[in-house]
Amino acid sequence: MLDQPAAVPTGPRAQDVARYDLVVVGAGIAGLNTLFAAKDYLPRGARVLLIDHKAQAGGMWNTAYDYVRLDQPHPMFTVGDLPWDWSRPKDYLASRDEVRDHLARALDPVAQAVSLDIRFGQTVTDCTEVESPSGPCARVTFHPNDAPGQVTSVEASRAFHAAGLNYQTASALDLTSDRVLSIIPQDLLATLAAHPQAPVIVVGGGKTGMDTVLEVLSAEPARPVSLISGRGTNFINRSFYMPKGLKRWTSGALISSMLRDMAVSFDGDNEAAVIDRFRQRHATDPGADNRAFLWGMQSEDELARITSGLAATWADYLDDVSDTPDGPVMTLRSGARQPIAPGSIVVNCTGSFFRTAQMVPKHPLLSPRDTVVRISPRDGFHFQSSVASFFVAHLVYRGALRGKGYYTLDHEALFRADRTAWAGASAAHGYMNQLISLKTLPLSVLDHCGLDLDRWYPLPRRLAGFVRMKMNSRADIDRCRATLDRVAERFGVTCGPLA
Repeated sequence: MLDQPAAVPTGPRAQDVARYDLVVVGAGIAGLNTLFAAKDYLPRGARVLLIDHKAQAGGMWNTAYDYVRLDQPHPMFTVGDLPWDWSRPKDYLASRDEVRDHLARALDPVAQAVSLDIRFGQTVTDCTEVESPSGPCARVTFHPNDAPGQVTSVEASRAFHAAGLNYQTASALDLTSDRVLSIIPQDLLATLAAHPQAPVIVVGGGKTGMDTVLEVLSAEPARPVSLISGRGTNFINRSFYMPKGLKRWTSGALISSMLRDMAVSFDGDNEAAVIDRFRQRHATDPGADNRAFLWGMQSEDELARITSGLAATWADYLDDVSDTPDGPVMTLRSGARQPIAPGSIVVNCTGSFFRTAQMVPKHPLLSPRDTVVRISPRDGFHFQSSVASFFVAHLVYRGALRGKGYYTLDHEALFRADRTAWAGASAAHGYMNQLISLKTLPLSVLDHCGLDLDRWYPLPRRLAGFVRMKMNSRADIDRCRATLDRVAERFGVTCGPLA
């Protein structure tokens, strides 16, 4: 049943500790995919506890800016193979609240299969493998967000700590000037309404920056909007890789073919060349000199609207805005100075991942006795936490995660060391683990992975791609493994066989 549990005893004695078959920490897309996969292996009515810091399921989609949309067609952004409960066109890009509600709906089929207790508004302080009288188990300790003294500990046969990418809401830029408005995307719509004539300066060239430019242009085409784009970001060309209608039969290419191209092109040292190759073959703006890539998608139409609508673009970084007798002036990292209008709105769109002063604590993907599993970028299975959760959960319950050749990668450490090398390594790592999974898991499991972007295409095209992947898998795995070994040697980060 889907309900709030009775109070869990908190006494120190072993008999006071509530016991579950499974505990999942995190109710975002990572934790929900874990739950959805695990229900296939748990006995009917098994006791399952779901814990999350937020007040409801949906993860980052509870706190993201209100004009965010998926950058991919909505059917393949899901939990397991859960269909969306509407009849919108397949290419529709779902909004923040629509995504949140769809993710939350994934709890219903889980609750029909197991006895599901939910604890929202909780802070987890520990998730550890311990020895109990009945053998190894996971112990999870948590408390209400606003009551750190009300500590509860539970034990479970297995616990998945599925924090995913640990999305953090950005902060407004700390600018010297008193004559500009410094905000975050979550405050954009209210600020635009309160200051109808103010120019907008978007800081950051990634997906959040592009979304913000498009939102301003859509709401008020006459309002001046400018962009400080940093190194510039490359986006997968959604117009090519996600063609509409009958073109799904005749044009475009499987996303897996793009992933393979990046994976086998990278050798551990040539990241600049790989980004150039990606931009020229797979991106929306092949003629640009964009250097960053974060796996985002963009259509050719979106790029055209952004390019034609911007009043100015600086391929630079913002250091500060200060007041002068002549008005506010931006100082860029290059040393350039640019006057801006008083009352300008400066929106910090510089990203919400891997932005904390310190890296999140590092824990192994799998504990020594397999009772604690962590879906984390510090010992990651795949650059997408949703994909990692789906496959890892199935592999763990089948006893097939160890000894198959899987690698883990410290995404956060490598990203902080060299973002360009991270792009190549994440491709090689994700593709290699995907190929190993094709060899390890039965087709019945693979067919339930609704996250597969190749599903955009008709079955005959997907089958042809699947056959090509299988035919090249041995050579591709060997090549990716050599590349990842080189990354580990060069950067000194975790990038090797699953421990």
